[in-house]
Amino acid sequence: MLTFNPQELEKLNKRLQSLVEKVGKKAMRGAARKAMTKVRNDVKAAAPEDLNDDDNVKIKTSVALITKWKANDLYVKVGIRGGAKKNPDTPYYFRMVEFGTAKMAARPFMRPALESNAQQIMDTVVQELNRALDKA
Repeated sequence: MLTFNPQELEKLNKRLQSLVEKVGKKAMRGAARKAMTKVRNDVKAAAPEDLNDDDNVKIKTSVALITKWKANDLYVKVGIRGGAKKNPDTPYYFRMVEFGTAKMAARPFMRPALESNAQQIMDTVVQELNRALDKA
C-alpha cells in the first residue's frame, strides 16, 4: 500500500513554486530519474531471456528510462525501446510476454517492478527534491 504525507507534499509544492521555473524543472527531472532507476533495473533483471539466440534484439537490452516534459507536466516512463510496433529492430513481442495471449499465460515483468517499488519511488522523489531545494 502506498502511503505519503499530504502536508509534506504541500510544503514541497510551495517551496518549488517559489523557485525559478528552470531550477524547479531540473530538480524534478533529476529526482524522478533517480527514483525510477530502481524500477528500470528491476525490469531488466526480471525480463525474460530471449529464446532465439541469433536475434540481435533482446528485451533486456532494450529497457529504457525516458523523461519528457509536456507543457508543465513531467512524464517518466520505463519501457521498451521501439514500443509495441512490429519491427525487426525492436523486441515487439515483449507485450505478449507481459500481458499474455489466447495461447500463452501472462508472465508480467514490468508491472511488478513498478508496484514493488512504489513507496521507494515516492520517498526518493521527496528526498531528492528536498535536497535540491536546500541546495538552491
